[in-house]
Amino acid sequence: MRRFHWQIVYFYYIIRHGVAPNGAINNILTKVFPGSIYQSLLPCYGKREALWFKQPLSRLVLSLFLILFLLFSQCYAISYGNDSAHSGPESLLNKYLEIEKELEKNSGSVPFLVESSTNTNASLVDIYGTVKYPFEMVQNELLVPANWCNIVLSHPKVRTCTYTKVNDTWMLNIYSVNKSSESLEDAYEMKFVYRASELQPGYFDIVFTALKGPYRTKDHQFELEAIPLDKNITFIHGSYSFDYSVLVYFAMKILVGSKTGFSISGTDSAGNPIYVEGLRGSVERDVVYYYLAILAYLDTLQSPSDQRFERRNNEWYDLTTRFKNQLFEMKKKEYFTDKSQDWKNQQRLQGDLNSQEVCRRVNICLRGRN
Repeated sequence: MRRFHWQIVYFYYIIRHGVAPNGAINNILTKVFPGSIYQSLLPCYGKREALWFKQPLSRLVLSLFLILFLLFSQCYAISYGNDSAHSGPESLLNKYLEIEKELEKNSGSVPFLVESSTNTNASLVDIYGTVKYPFEMVQNELLVPANWCNIVLSHPKVRTCTYTKVNDTWMLNIYSVNKSSESLEDAYEMKFVYRASELQPGYFDIVFTALKGPYRTKDHQFELEAIPLDKNITFIHGSYSFDYSVLVYFAMKILVGSKTGFSISGTDSAGNPIYVEGLRGSVERDVVYYYLAILAYLDTLQSPSDQRFERRNNEWYDLTTRFKNQLFEMKKKEYFTDKSQDWKNQQRLQGDLNSQEVCRRVNICLRGRN
């Protein structure tokens, strides 16, 4: 099926231009698709076929074929949805027992495990890990929507985050950029709805959903659930998924390049692990960024309030340096400079929202008295 998708892209280029790709276009396509697969297509379409594709009727037929293929792909899109995200306390405990040994292997670094899937219509990443904090503390902190703005701000590509309550519903606006060098003015605003999906003794589940995302992605959902393992140990499961069209899928493959993820796809001749790359690797990196942001937030809660922000940034950066192959983005000084500006912007925007809310309440009270 994947080879068929690659052929469709190849066909599209020939339909559009009447010739097989070469030069710069050829270089781009070889970056988007595995070299061996792309090269295997080249002998299939020679000069004779290229001349045939130049015929108007032939190009029309293939154009219609391409359109039908894309429509068919959308009708039968595989949506990961959230069937596996919400599991409940018993299933979550069973998952911990299943991966306990894998987590122990990472105990010298940061104990977490990443699982992911990516296809032409959706991406899903699950991350599991243990934190050395009491369940009640983790629950109390992560159930507060406002705290999440301080958590996500550690991400190098998040420029700011604001929160507000609208008709008993908490909203989080996260402003993210494509490149860490871009400013708040270049950011895309993602509007997340927060809700506590389930609360019970020894278990909680919270969900953030956004209908739209950058690059015409849709149905973004981040879900986090947790259970206590011991008096001072909590097991956390985070899940992130989003959907997109076939065309957006190929566009994102070009944009993200060959970023390295955390899932192991095999080993090389020396026995070293080979990590997934491309879109799947990029999405895994983002989820790990946010997971480490949760850890940094929890690790610095005991710091004085006026020092907490700087210590949280320092802790987050130090955690990412343990995974330089996957997570290195910028030097520490540059990261601190960016985050200092992001923090100022966040304080300003949140202050404006708070002022608007106060004014709204005052007006409601004044109208009530009149």
